Amino acid sequence: MGRIQGPMDMGDALKGPLMQRAIQVKTEQIARNVRALGIKVGDRDGGRHEYDLPVKTETTVTDRARGRVIINHPAGQAVQAKHGALTKAASEAGMEVKDR
Repeated sequence: MGRIQGPMDMGDALKGPLMQRAIQVKTEQIARNVRALGIKVGDRDGGRHEYDLPVKTETTVTDRARGRVIINHPAGQAVQAKHGALTKAASEAGMEVKDR
């Protein structure tokens, strides 16, 4: 691991390359956990138009590194409400999930 030279404030640490990488790894882990749930969309009961729930990740840097895991389908909110897909996946990845 690299050595930090000179003073570094918390803002620099929160948006630095080490934090960006940590956020990227965690968002990808959560996305894999969502996919592992095996949820299908697009058709009913195994129809020929049924496919795996599309999940994507985004990482950005503003005042800190941020990551998002997105259920990229119109039924995404319904999937979350019915299965708790994102909540389960984040919890399995070691994240603490709280109500807002």
